[in-house]
Amino acid sequence: MKTASLRRWLVPGLITTSIALLYLPFLAVPFEYDDKVEILANQVLREPGNITELLRYNPFRLLLLWSFAADLWAWGFRPQGYRAVNILIHLGNSLMLLAIMRLFAERWRLAEAGLFAAAGALLFAVHPLAIESVTYISGRSSSLATFFVLLSLLSYARYVELLERAQPAAAVLRSGAQSLARRIALVLGLSLSASLPVAWGVRHGDFTLRAAIPGLLAVIACIILLAAVLSRKSPETDKVPPQPHRTLSRRAAIFYCVALTAFLLGCLCKEIAAITPALLLLAELQVWQKTWRGALQRLGDRLLPFVLVPALLIALRAVAYGYIASPEFLRPWHHNLITQFEVVARYLKLWLVPYPLSIYHEYPVVLPPGTLKTWLSAGLLATLLAAAMVWRRRKPALCFGLLAAALCLAPTSSLFALKETMAEHRTYLPSLGYAFVAGALLAGPVSRKFGNRISGTVLLAMVLTYGVLHHSYQQLWTSEELLWSHAVRVNPQASDAWRYLGDLYLGLERMDDSERAFERAVAARPNNAEALTKWGLIKARRGELEAGGELFARALDVAGCYPPALNNLALVERRRGDVLGAIDRYHQSLTCLSNNYRAHLGLGDIYYGEVVDRKQAAEHYSQALELMDPLHPDMPMIKARLLELTW
Repeated sequence: MKTASLRRWLVPGLITTSIALLYLPFLAVPFEYDDKVEILANQVLREPGNITELLRYNPFRLLLLWSFAADLWAWGFRPQGYRAVNILIHLGNSLMLLAIMRLFAERWRLAEAGLFAAAGALLFAVHPLAIESVTYISGRSSSLATFFVLLSLLSYARYVELLERAQPAAAVLRSGAQSLARRIALVLGLSLSASLPVAWGVRHGDFTLRAAIPGLLAVIACIILLAAVLSRKSPETDKVPPQPHRTLSRRAAIFYCVALTAFLLGCLCKEIAAITPALLLLAELQVWQKTWRGALQRLGDRLLPFVLVPALLIALRAVAYGYIASPEFLRPWHHNLITQFEVVARYLKLWLVPYPLSIYHEYPVVLPPGTLKTWLSAGLLATLLAAAMVWRRRKPALCFGLLAAALCLAPTSSLFALKETMAEHRTYLPSLGYAFVAGALLAGPVSRKFGNRISGTVLLAMVLTYGVLHHSYQQLWTSEELLWSHAVRVNPQASDAWRYLGDLYLGLERMDDSERAFERAVAARPNNAEALTKWGLIKARRGELEAGGELFARALDVAGCYPPALNNLALVERRRGDVLGAIDRYHQSLTCLSNNYRAHLGLGDIYYGEVVDRKQAAEHYSQALELMDPLHPDMPMIKARLLELTW
């Protein structure tokens, strides 16, 4: 008994130790990439109680924003605390995955259930692809959403197992469970439906978000009250299970509510959590029902609330934003689809051999009809999916892993075009599928053919190899220059990677290095308006006003209404002595983007200096003051000038 207990806790101990050894030495890695925008410069995080501003910033990632706000309150701008939270989330995900794999293995009656679960969870924990969701602080969107997806899957599995254990009262318990699911579906459906006209009104300016929230909350409260009253009058409430099974019934209801709540919380972290119902349906098919008919029947009862939520959230996103995936047209859906054939094949390769990894890929868009590589990749993916369906009964773990990975990759790697064609953090949730496949292979054919000792040796070799690759890649994250230099070395076609490297050198006042990087960025993608603007800024700083102005003009030819280029062009014209031209450029910039503090600041400087107009100067300085980060270095100067102008 003691030995069995020790063995059961051995794997969680190994997972915890491995994660600590791999990640804790890199707690002090600086903020990188989007961290500077999403955390350091994000003013809404400094007022976590201001729900209106949080919703206005991103209503679909509210819980993620709150987690960053809590970090900001607890740790300030020290990255160690933020990263420690990410490590704990990753540890929780690894342990929950272990519990899920153990539970499913028992259900499938796998011969080497312990090896299956241990191998899958341990490889998930140490895989280098997870770095972009753990060490990279903004990658928490993926890891936190995965945390709630796995919690939902684990709780749902416990719920179904409890229902199936109460065989003598199974009919009554299932009836009660179906009634509970339908009542919850009613509340969620009506509540989310009530938010649609609110989102429409806010988007079109009929009323403000601040004014709409109290009314919406009141409507939701009435819906919940109505559902509670109707549930008391429902005939299902008269069906009481036998006394020994009432505790099971209550526990099952608790697990079901935890599963649903976790799913909803996941949807407030990142949109990828909306795939949870598909994973639950796959689990119904592979673990409990065994037939398509039985699994699909669950859509009408216990899966109903889970399925309803994503449909309404998609509708809400379309109504609130006017789009589903991206605010601007990026590329045709069929171009994106054939590009993703190659990208997903690349993900498969990185799961097997995670080298070389990179913070930025910018995988080139593939144009129809594609290349030989495109269709070989498509053939490989189709073969794997076909194999999963063929092996559905004989190899349920392998089938579940392949289909789970496909389902979790589908939202970001199929029809919907996203700005980045490829990103490593998108593999974090799909890695649960990788864990099932790896565990199934090591505990299945490898173990049967060579024995458990060889299988364990292979697992150890994989863990050590991944650990070495993990450590070597983590070393790059200790320096922004190392990280971005590596990115452009691995992906020299990545225009934006060159631009980020140029930004880094610009901040370090290494002008020659910065100019070379921006030049490479423009060479890789001539229509990169941001790189053109930054390159022009360097020219202007060096006094090459003509060359700088030409680059700003090229950026405007590419992007049209582009505030950074307009603001910089205004600076060039002001330095040339064309003050009226500069004023006109700043006003064009404000037309493009009204909450543009740089344009207001530039106009304030002009009206304070060359064109003396105290009223206009005070007005534009006041606007800039409202829009700027309170920690901006120009804040003291603006406040002093405002005081001078208004007193």
